[in-house]
Amino acid sequence: MEAILVVAVGLFAVIAFANLFSWGVDCRREIRRRKRARSASGVLPWESEGRRVLSHRQKEAYELALERHAPEMIDALALGMRAGMSFERAFRSYCFRFDDELALLCRQACLKWESGLVSRDDALLELGMRSGVASLERFASNVVRCLRFGSPMNRMLEALASEARGCYRAKMEEKVAKAPVKMLVPTAVLILPAMLIVVMAPVFLGFVQ
Repeated sequence: MEAILVVAVGLFAVIAFANLFSWGVDCRREIRRRKRARSASGVLPWESEGRRVLSHRQKEAYELALERHAPEMIDALALGMRAGMSFERAFRSYCFRFDDELALLCRQACLKWESGLVSRDDALLELGMRSGVASLERFASNVVRCLRFGSPMNRMLEALASEARGCYRAKMEEKVAKAPVKMLVPTAVLILPAMLIVVMAPVFLGFVQ
């Protein structure tokens, strides 16, 4: 009887933990879906109806996603320009061939200057400013400078891509170093109570009998 009760309590704790984990995964998927929908509509995930409603965790996740795709974007531009494309054509090719967060943001900038709402330089500088990512801000300012003065861009793009990879790698290493500290709370709240129930249930039943 005691063994059956212990097994039942353990199964209940495992099922509860699995349901909680599944609920957390569903919530993350819904947040990502809303991010993509708002980004595609031209509104950043932390902007709502003209007011800037900041969510630190949401903004940090969005900027990290932009920083993760920044080296890919710069490499795609460099590859296109080495193949003989102009900057505008290579940039447009990246914007409409990819579907990540950075490509959506770049697509908005591309459509703005193609429609004549702003100049190309202003659209690129606004892209860097709206992203909030240092590597993209440097990319925008350096590209505007090269286009304005007619400087070659291949080496500059290669250097920016390498720098963006280094920045993203450093941020990921910092997040990995913080992971054990963040795991203390879910471990203490979810796992330890279940373990205590499994371990202490036979002792408690012994006292009751």
